[in-house]
Amino acid sequence: MIRIENLNQVKAIVYGGAFYGGGGGGWIDDGIKYAQLALELGGSVEIREPNEVSNDSILVTVSAVGAPAAKERYMKPIHMVRSVELLIESGVRVDGLIPSEVGAFNGVNGWIQSVSLGIPVIDIPCNGRAHPMGIMGSMGLHRIKDYVSIQSAVGGNPATGRYLELVIASRLEIAARFIRRAAEEAGGIVAVARNPIEASYAKRNGAPGALKKAMEVGEVIAKHIEIDPKEASIKAIETADGEVIDECELISTRLETRGGFDIGYIRLRGKEATEYTITFFNEYMTLDLGQKRLATFPDLIVLMSIDNGLPITSAEASKYVNKKVILGTVSKEKLILGSGVKFAEVYDNLEKILGVKIKEYLEEFLIR
Repeated sequence: MIRIENLNQVKAIVYGGAFYGGGGGGWIDDGIKYAQLALELGGSVEIREPNEVSNDSILVTVSAVGAPAAKERYMKPIHMVRSVELLIESGVRVDGLIPSEVGAFNGVNGWIQSVSLGIPVIDIPCNGRAHPMGIMGSMGLHRIKDYVSIQSAVGGNPATGRYLELVIASRLEIAARFIRRAAEEAGGIVAVARNPIEASYAKRNGAPGALKKAMEVGEVIAKHIEIDPKEASIKAIETADGEVIDECELISTRLETRGGFDIGYIRLRGKEATEYTITFFNEYMTLDLGQKRLATFPDLIVLMSIDNGLPITSAEASKYVNKKVILGTVSKEKLILGSGVKFAEVYDNLEKILGVKIKEYLEEFLIR
């Protein structure tokens, strides 16, 4: 069992989550704020390891769905708790909470719900890195023909008339589309609880132990960040068994919020005047050096600030234009990945919207 009791531990898991966010996964400040609130409410947060939960326990995924850069985004702790309550009120048994992914905020999502409702957090995230589409964090449930996805969404500012509560039971793809639309209607983001499953299924198809791994990387960042931010960046990539690609200047970025996603690209100039392009769909999806593809999601593409040693999200990249960053990657083979990112069909809409090729670079990885 992992027991979180102090700010140093919070920073470690949030920094590590931001690293594995790969451009998404939520804001560092939000992660620290909500994690600290959970500690204030409960004194400590206990994260049970995979072998500490029985196979027949029912686990529910908690998530935040939406576009991090949306201007009217409004989600409060009570919304996160309420999303779980809605499932319980709908007759769902909830024995444990699992995060949808590892990210700065999404990696600690579940803590406030846990201490408020007395339901444990389990270290079996749906995916060991952040991902843009809900179906990617659904552990292959979309391929189970008779599986009915039950999802709730809560969010929006009552003062502007955007507050909503939603519960839907449907085929997974349909439910996910409704939740994404709910995020748009709520102003950009909603708290979500979804997809009750047995722990045995999560252990086989999720990312058991991914929170512990994120904490390990985050501890390295926290240790070096005050002394040498550049060294913190490099050590983090090394600890994750990744590769430092280059020290770059961030030249330009373009972002548009469309359909509940932050979509765009980042251009970087390396030490040898080489030019890199990152495309993003909330998370960093592709990394190219000229016409050569260097990394393709679910490979982890990491940008870290030389000024502060922290991972940079796609939503905040514009703040780092003309500044130095460390560019790194961690290959998918070195990540703890859930099965949801391994199915070819989950990339169809992503390729269409982003306008880049992904599946052809993942031939040996994908399940068709």
